[in-house]
Order: sequence, then structure tokens, then C-alpha cells
Amino acid sequence: METKITEKIKEKGNNNLKNKTNKMTNSIFKNKIRSLIVTIMIIAAGITGCSDDSSTTPTQANNLSFSSMSSADSVGDLQGALVLDTVKILIKEIKLNVANNNQDSSNFKTGPFVLFLNLSAPVNVISAGIIPDGLYDKIKFEVHKLNDNEAVPDPEFADSNGRYSVIVKGRYLGNNFIYKSTKSAHQILQFPDSVQVTSANLTNITLIVKPYIWFIENNAYLDPREPSNSNDTDNNIKDNVNNNFRAFKDDDKNGIQDN
Repeated sequence: METKITEKIKEKGNNNLKNKTNKMTNSIFKNKIRSLIVTIMIIAAGITGCSDDSSTTPTQANNLSFSSMSSADSVGDLQGALVLDTVKILIKEIKLNVANNNQDSSNFKTGPFVLFLNLSAPVNVISAGIIPDGLYDKIKFEVHKLNDNEAVPDPEFADSNGRYSVIVKGRYLGNNFIYKSTKSAHQILQFPDSVQVTSANLTNITLIVKPYIWFIENNAYLDPREPSNSNDTDNNIKDNVNNNFRAFKDDDKNGIQDN
């Protein structure tokens, strides 16, 4: 009889111990959950705080935008022998030259980046940025073939055969073609009139590119599929004397030089 009573007392004690242990475990677990929740809330609050700080940091408004425009030069081509669908140019950087100072220029955009000519729209805005207030008389940029150590911003500018600076897609006499140029060229374009840039207003410069001229020699179209024509085509691309490129102030972005 005493043995049974003793066993019951021990059993009750063990149950009490188990209950206390479970309560302690639950309490520790709950505290850990609370701690985890608090930690997540602190981290989240920290992220939100950083975001709020950055959003309230004052920034200067852009004072210069840069746009492009494609121009068709058919040279009396009434049959539509050459039709261009896509034109992409890889640009390394764009700089504006301070008027009357050939050694002083301001970076507008660094790259390399892809200049995509929208052949179905009059003007395509490329980018906007900030440059020092001043009077500028030239724009400088480089049509750039990627070096081997440079990241490719567009997969079409690199393949198993090499890297490229210009990609043109279209049709010649109804046959599809893809023309890829490997030439790099520095371009310096004189503005018809010097462009005044101030922080008070947004000034826009439009670059006109005439891609159809690239495939014209002696007033006749060159077959883009023919490798023997590539040298003449590449020279046309890099030769701004032939009016392949032209730049001017165009604040209303209508493709016409402002008065």
C-alpha cells in the first residue's frame, strides 16, 4: 500500500515537472518568436527609414535632354529598293564642348549605350541629365565597337564572329538583310548656332541621323548583303562630312532647329 502511494506521489511530481518544463519551453519559444518579429520589424523600419531619407534628398532638375531622329534619303527611289526596319548604334559617350574652348567639355552621358533609331516616329528622346550652365558650340560622341572586356548592353552587338558598333536590319530588293559594322569613329558636330544651357530651363538637342545615306554610293544603292560594299558603307557611317549626322537645339522636339 505504501509502495503504491509512493509511486503516485512520484508520478504526480514527474507530471508537475513536465508541466513546468513545457511551460518554460513554450515561454522560451514565444520569446524567440517575439524577438524574431521585433528583429524583422526593426530591419524593415531601417529599410523604410533609408528609403524616406533618400526620397527627401533634394536633387537638381535635369537641364539638358538629348533626342534622335531618323531621316529618309531615297535619292529618287520610287520602287523602294532599300527599306530599313531597325537601326541601332553603340555610343560610348556624349560630350558637349564649351564655346570657343576646344579643351573644355562636359560629359552628358557615358556608356556604352545603344542609340535606337525609331524609324516610325519623328523624334525619339534618348536621355536627360545635368551639365554646367554655359554656352556650347559642339557635340562630341563616339560610335564604338565593344572591346573584349566590356559588358554587352545588347546581345546583337556581339556574336561568335566578333563585336560590332552598328546593327541595321531591313530589306534590299525584297530580300531580308542584317548589316553589322565593326568600325569605331569619333564624331564632332558643330551646332548651327551655339546652344545656351541654364538650370532654369530644360534644353533639348536633337541628333538627326540619315541611315539610308550609309548605303548610297554615286547616287545608287549598295547591296548591304555584298561584302565588297562594306568598306564604302562603313566610311559613310563614320563620315559626318556627308551629313550622316547633324545636331541642333530643338526644345519643342519637332525635328526642326529652333530659331
